[in-house]
Amino acid sequence: MKVFTDIEAEEFLRKRGFDIIETVFVKNEKDLEKVRWHFPAVLKVSSKKIVHKTKVHGVVLGIRSLEQAKKAFRELMKIKHAEGVLIQKQIHGEEYLAGLKKTQDFGYVVAFGKGGTKVEKEKKVDFRVCGVEGVNELSGNKKIQEVLAKLCKISKDSGIKELDINPLVLEKGKALIVDSQIVFE
Repeated sequence: MKVFTDIEAEEFLRKRGFDIIETVFVKNEKDLEKVRWHFPAVLKVSSKKIVHKTKVHGVVLGIRSLEQAKKAFRELMKIKHAEGVLIQKQIHGEEYLAGLKKTQDFGYVVAFGKGGTKVEKEKKVDFRVCGVEGVNELSGNKKIQEVLAKLCKISKDSGIKELDINPLVLEKGKALIVDSQIVFE
């Protein structure tokens, strides 16, 4: 079993035609001065051992200056298993969860629901079997339908066991992947 988190997962998805929010990975505080900043920004802890960043208080929103970024960086690097920090422009839009899972009974199923922290509160995620009509019923939004169709398409030859995108944010006519994780068989 192999796990792709953060940058690896996003690069895997970018190569397959998904829209990914621009992300910069930094390992030390000095590198923050080299970043081309787009404020407000988000800083997130990065680690192969941290699956749910919000559960370890590993996400800092609303960064508006280099000094704030340095302070947030220092705090995030104190988190157990932190390997570095991801920097993204903070975007606003409806947040969704999209995913792919290989099941014993149905083969690949695609998942869709409210994303961000709402997924934990609402616990409403719908599933459809890839290759069967009904995947487009999960959302009336064309961009989200395209993402779900691409997920079903990559299931055919990728060796993916499970893929999670959360959040998937609709912004300016794009469905942008902000965070993702992939588990391979």
